[in-house]
Amino acid sequence: MGGAALLLLVMAAAMVASAALVPLSRAAAGRLGAVDRPGPRKVHLDPTPRTGGVAVFVSFTLVVLGGYLLAPEVGAHPWFASVFGGVLAPLTEAYLVKSKILALGLGSALAFAVGLCDDVLGERFHPSMKAAGQVAAALVVVLADVRTSFLPYEWMNVVVTVLWIVGITNAFNLLDNMDGLSAGVAFVACFVLLLNAMSLGELFVSLILLAFMGSLLGFLAFNFFGLGGGRIFLGDCGSLFIGFTMACLTLLERYLSLASSTLFPVLMPVLVLAVPLIDTFTVIIIRVREGRPIYVGDSRHLSHRLVSLGLRPRAAVLFIWLVTFCLGLGALTLAHATLQRAILVLVQSASFVALLLILLFVERRREERVTAP
Repeated sequence: MGGAALLLLVMAAAMVASAALVPLSRAAAGRLGAVDRPGPRKVHLDPTPRTGGVAVFVSFTLVVLGGYLLAPEVGAHPWFASVFGGVLAPLTEAYLVKSKILALGLGSALAFAVGLCDDVLGERFHPSMKAAGQVAAALVVVLADVRTSFLPYEWMNVVVTVLWIVGITNAFNLLDNMDGLSAGVAFVACFVLLLNAMSLGELFVSLILLAFMGSLLGFLAFNFFGLGGGRIFLGDCGSLFIGFTMACLTLLERYLSLASSTLFPVLMPVLVLAVPLIDTFTVIIIRVREGRPIYVGDSRHLSHRLVSLGLRPRAAVLFIWLVTFCLGLGALTLAHATLQRAILVLVQSASFVALLLILLFVERRREERVTAP
């Protein structure tokens, strides 16, 4: 019970802090000029603040860094030990993860700053500067030894890690095209990662995941569930921060175990984050085929496709949350899978992904044939 109470306390603290900061973030949007104006590709009719990510970033950072600084004292205090039990004992060794925690905080702050510059400056912030900032943020965590380790050479692991972090960062940025979509997918993916972390006894990763989930939930209460009346968007500052943090959290967890005789568990993060990855790859392919820059937005995302098939935007978002959850649950078994079980999981996941691709492309091809001269 002590462990569960501690986990819930961390999540509740982050959620309350995030919810309290959302109104302040909304008020700051006008001063910063971070307001999303209505346009041809937009579904909103009124100017909307793009600063919801401020609440997510600040609340998560405060809880994680504050928890890290207080962990040794809390873990050694007799009163807290009597309330939460022996689960606090590992917190006295928080110094062992100091470099990784600080790197996560610094890297995520850089990703957030890059997104905020994009929200405020708009077209004046060149895509090359945005990309350079994301690579710099990725290198911060790589230098702190947060990286993959399954490849034979270190330089390979560094390259793959940077590509993974930058790719996931942009995937969540592209996914942020409907209320609750990017933040909701991150929340569901974090829940799956939390199940894996708890099964492996990873207390620190579990606490970080719950702090992140609480920060996301505080924002979703306003953005998706309509708390507070006024509308607010996540903004690039939020979507880039969320994507960067998700990429790093998958690297902080362990996916290989003594029970696994294959490298298939390495694919677990890919399956957990399959939805943003699929969405990113498909829109890039579409934009390249049509000769348009890949960084220019459009209405060709999975969420838009579901709406065109008849779902309301809220229903489309819930559908994508459910897909994320289903793919993630299947991926959980990879941690201790034999070769045969791992292949079955991958075949099942590939079939699920194929259904999504059908939703994205088959009907469009039929329409193109009908309208072709």
